[in-house]
Amino acid sequence: MTASSAFSRHAAPGTANTVAGIDLSSWLSWSCYGLGFGLAVSLAPDMAADLRAGGFGATVIAGSVAVFFALVLFIQHQMSVSLRNSSFGEPRKLVTGGVFAVSRNPMYVAFLLPLAALACYSPVAAAAAMGLYVVAMNSLVIAVEEATLEASFGNRFRAYRLSTPRWLVW
Repeated sequence: MTASSAFSRHAAPGTANTVAGIDLSSWLSWSCYGLGFGLAVSLAPDMAADLRAGGFGATVIAGSVAVFFALVLFIQHQMSVSLRNSSFGEPRKLVTGGVFAVSRNPMYVAFLLPLAALACYSPVAAAAAMGLYVVAMNSLVIAVEEATLEASFGNRFRAYRLSTPRWLVW
């Protein structure tokens, strides 16, 4: 369920971009989070106790996930799509305003928040998870989405791509 690229699409169950009905971007995002979380557990022996006690780190992690889902709702509202839509199918419109004027992939940027929250326990785990996430998303998801956008919107998308960073920085 990610509508982070600068367009909205119709859900098309059974396409190659899904595994068990969930799109690749969601699988990659949460897999990177799981790997980062596991690495943090192995590097921060006090993490399990803090999580059980509801300590500061647990609060930060829970809050970051809650803020991420709130951002998902906000971003999808700007795109006029629902949580049931997915990042596969044919693009219907190019969305370039609002948060899409700051990043071509604001939802993917938003997912950096829960990944960064892992730094409460292990900055190394957070950095590794974020690095893996950015590389995986750029090569396996965003490249395909942007090729689709270019094919659908041509010069309009090329101009947008030149004027707006993929993440938050060039």
